[in-house]
Amino acid sequence: MNRITRRATLETAALALAGVTVGGVVLGEHADPALSRPSAKQDAEILNFALLLEFIQAAFHAEGLQRAKLTGELRTFSQTAVKHEDEHVAALQAALGSAARTAPKIDFGDDTANEDAFSLAALKLEDLGVAAYTAQAPNLTTPALKAAARIVSVESRHAAWIRDIRGMNPAPTAAEPAIDAQRVIDTLKGSGYVT
Repeated sequence: MNRITRRATLETAALALAGVTVGGVVLGEHADPALSRPSAKQDAEILNFALLLEFIQAAFHAEGLQRAKLTGELRTFSQTAVKHEDEHVAALQAALGSAARTAPKIDFGDDTANEDAFSLAALKLEDLGVAAYTAQAPNLTTPALKAAARIVSVESRHAAWIRDIRGMNPAPTAAEPAIDAQRVIDTLKGSGYVT
């Protein structure tokens, strides 16, 4: 038990110090889509960024199930998550209509090669998804916020579930840490997932 606790502590410290490292992204003309008051145009930029995250997460789980030969609870987690991520993609595409971005070309490298690499990358992706939605929530109009809130609650459950699988505290804080939108964008760009 001490070994798992130390490992979980080291992973938590590494994530806190290095930031979550996960895809190359271009967001329209702005580095941060939330530089002004909420508007329909800004909603489209933010929801398209969320759609990009959902495309990445759906593809990640699908590839992990194929390539990493997941077993046990990790397999159950990924099978559940891929269905949810596919539904999130569909919901965001419906909300965006013709303004929806297309799916990017993705390369996960060795992050889907085996269960350990997959579960660590899944932890980072799920935490990043929650951080992205949370960072942008104040920048959305009320209708877009309602759609995003329904998705972020499920993303939070995914993050807690994968943390538990990795032997980490599923809810380490009482409130979601504040991470600015630019850090989320930089983290996604740094992963190299989007080619």
